[in-house]
Amino acid sequence: MWGKLEQAFIWIISYLPVLLIALYRYFFEKEVSKLSLSLYGHQVSNDIIHVVSIVVLMTISALLYYFVPTKMFKKIERQLSSKKKGQTVIIKKFERPTLNDYTFFLLTLILPIITVDFSSTVSLLVCFLVITFSIILLTRVDYIIACPLFFVSSYKVWKVSILETSEKDESYTINGYIITKENDFFNKEFRVSKLIRNVYFLI
Repeated sequence: MWGKLEQAFIWIISYLPVLLIALYRYFFEKEVSKLSLSLYGHQVSNDIIHVVSIVVLMTISALLYYFVPTKMFKKIERQLSSKKKGQTVIIKKFERPTLNDYTFFLLTLILPIITVDFSSTVSLLVCFLVITFSIILLTRVDYIIACPLFFVSSYKVWKVSILETSEKDESYTINGYIITKENDFFNKEFRVSKLIRNVYFLI
């Protein structure tokens, strides 16, 4: 199972775009505006430099979004594949989570970028405090299903009903969420391992 440390780590990565943009605008935006660059004899607009800088930061974030889940799930995938861990289950019902499941994260990710003046020290500190509070809150309530790392990477989140058979051949259904690369759940058996509360990893 995952502890709070793993959850906090993925949420820090999730908020990395805001943090990078905030730090860039606070420390470098004014300095970049003073630059005078030319390319093939033509003056390069400062706006273009800012856009290129933001694109570079977003590319770094996107790469982390893609590779971090792969790295974090590598061990558990190997254990499930070798049947050293987990249980064999059947998925009886599945659907994608609703938009409401992502509202809090999206608001705390997008609003600071749009509304906060990061050139102000006070605004920067307030933004960092809000993000820190959000990470602590999301970690405490075990709400990793809304984490964007699972959508940029090859993993997906599904809301499911899992049919599991115990050692006494007693079947019971678990309602929860799975994180998986799978898309087709019909007439198949899968291996799952519990991550936190009602969230499972499935292969």
